[in-house]
Amino acid sequence: KPELQSLEDFVDGINNITDVQKKVALAYFEDGSINSAILPLKILIHIMAYGKYEGKDISDPELRQYFERDYVINSDWYKKRLLLKQYKDTIFHQSQIKYLKSFIANPDNVSLLEKVDIKSKLKKAKAKLAAVESNSYLDKLVGTIGADPLFRG
Repeated sequence: KPELQSLEDFVDGINNITDVQKKVALAYFEDGSINSAILPLKILIHIMAYGKYEGKDISDPELRQYFERDYVINSDWYKKRLLLKQYKDTIFHQSQIKYLKSFIANPDNVSLLEKVDIKSKLKKAKAKLAAVESNSYLDKLVGTIGADPLFRG
């Protein structure tokens, strides 16, 4: 309950928080991962670590524009994230189709094909793949975070 603390204790708590934030932000520079950060995150990390980004503080209108939706969805880095998401989803659905085809081709599975409706699942997987490969899928991704290029999964 900050309202019950003395001003000195409250200020000390805030200083502890900012010290930890600075330490965390500096780690991005130490390991080089700052170079992979998207621009809005890069700006925040610089400000957390050094108090400024390119000589500007967080209240600068020029920096604040990088946090606006229109900037984000029209930026090259964001479009690349959406294309990467589409690519990863395509690979996923292709692997599902490959698995289902191999399941169907395996003579040991003949008795299961109708029981678990594999042909219907294959048809659905092909439809999902077609949907993911379409340009309209990219339109549907706008507003999502897309895929992180650093994530290997």
